[in-house]
Amino acid sequence: MFIGVPEERQRRLFQHMKTAQETAFAAIKPGMRCRDVDTAVRAYYEREGLMPYWKHHSGHAIGLRYHEGPFLDRGDETIIREGMVFTVEPGLYDLEVGGFRHSDTVVVTAGGIEILTYYPRDWQSLVIPI
Repeated sequence: MFIGVPEERQRRLFQHMKTAQETAFAAIKPGMRCRDVDTAVRAYYEREGLMPYWKHHSGHAIGLRYHEGPFLDRGDETIIREGMVFTVEPGLYDLEVGGFRHSDTVVVTAGGIEILTYYPRDWQSLVIPI
């Protein structure tokens, strides 16, 4: 959420966060390893000069608990299988303008993913007017 209309730098970081998340979405497929998703996201951050804003992994599984493994992290060798459920949440954190993370839940399908959450993905819908 934004309190008031975000400045250009905030809008740019928000867009990068969305692109990083879409990169993760594209990498989640049966047969891939969890680390491959995080590697794809980190490659995007590196290409765009965003590594100073990186603080954590790209996501994690959801099952019996709200925050559990396997993790979409470069150290996790777990093979992604159809039916697994993940929250995908790569973030960007800039001490001067704020943190940017959109957490969406996906289920792995034979062809990739199905997004289970329906929350606005455009910054305009996330503004709290002041």
